[in-house]
Amino acid sequence: MKSTISQPQSWKRVIEVEIPHEDVETAFKSKLTKYSRDIKLPGFRPGKAPSHLVKSKYGPAIRAEMLEDLIQQSLENAYKEHNIVPIARPRINELKADEGMPVSFKIETEVDPEIIVKGYDKLKIKVSAAKIKAAQIDEVLDDLRARMATYADVDRASKKGDFVTLEYQKVVIDGQERADVSSPKYPIEIGASKIKEFDRELSDRKAGESAEISIKFPRDYADTDIAGKGGQFTIKIVKVQERILPEVNEEFLKKVGEFKDEAALREQIGKDLEGRELERAKNEAYNKAIDSLIKSNPFEVPPTRIEHYIDYVMEETKRYARPNEPAPTREQAAERYRETAVRVIKRFRIIDFIAKAEKIKATQAEVDAQIRKLADTYHQPFDQLKETFRQNGTVNRIREDLREQKTLDFLIGEYTPAAAGEADAAE
Repeated sequence: MKSTISQPQSWKRVIEVEIPHEDVETAFKSKLTKYSRDIKLPGFRPGKAPSHLVKSKYGPAIRAEMLEDLIQQSLENAYKEHNIVPIARPRINELKADEGMPVSFKIETEVDPEIIVKGYDKLKIKVSAAKIKAAQIDEVLDDLRARMATYADVDRASKKGDFVTLEYQKVVIDGQERADVSSPKYPIEIGASKIKEFDRELSDRKAGESAEISIKFPRDYADTDIAGKGGQFTIKIVKVQERILPEVNEEFLKKVGEFKDEAALREQIGKDLEGRELERAKNEAYNKAIDSLIKSNPFEVPPTRIEHYIDYVMEETKRYARPNEPAPTREQAAERYRETAVRVIKRFRIIDFIAKAEKIKATQAEVDAQIRKLADTYHQPFDQLKETFRQNGTVNRIREDLREQKTLDFLIGEYTPAAAGEADAAE
């Protein structure tokens, strides 16, 4: 077999293959001999049929099978010879297989282009976390109180901040009366509705009153059947309730986490907010680092990689779609997510290159620590969970995630690979 390779694009390889006539004939004779042993012809004992009769009757089918095998073997040999790791199914073009002549064809496939990432050790991107303010702690504390609030019926007109329970007496959507629209299951907070007409008409109402409300549903309304349409509602106010926020006292502090006093609760809230802000700031720094490297190290992404990512998005969209929410078409997903696909794939290639160049990897101790956290979270025995993860491949995913995290930390100056080498040696 002779083969030559060309590279019309960084991600595309074209291999021209020629198989000498002698090799083709040898392969055909071998295949013919095999069939002669297996095929039964009338008047001959099994395996005793003359090969010329077998060839006469089954020659074209045997030759077709031989060519298929020969092309597959040549394909594998060509990949090895030219050090190709394909990422797409090969396309066989310009096949010439006339009897008595050499067999020739072209193989087209895609590969991940080789990349060299420069300048990653000179980014000078640092984490810049904002200082947590007292007002942010107040906001979280207010939210905790709101979640533990109680509600009391009031015999007065409703106002902003009250909760109104209502029932629909008549519903008309887009000019058609509807009997299939259910009354709200939960009270509506006045001032919090996305549909302002509801807020306006529910204000200054007492329990037992009725009202007529005309609204225009937003185009992005969750129920796509009525999104963007007009509606007229005849409603009855069932009850009006005011929210009573709990005092930050001993009972409240016990319910939210056994804090000795309000200061201890506020301190914990502050620490939680600082942790979230640090995570946000680190993610921002990671993105800046990756975007900078993508810009300064341009390379192409194979079309197959992009298509596979869009396939993944389509599957995830279907899996998590809300009821009655139409899924995007393949064309819509491709248009919407193509740029995202390119960035995600480039991000992966850049991180992988740097991790290999700097010999960054997760230690076994780090992998075990991550599994132990999950075991504690889900109240599972560590050894049992580790064995389960080992069998289903989760251990490898944890290892890869940690490798990625350490590489990103390296890019923003939060991790030194030399220390990792010492840790590995210590193990």
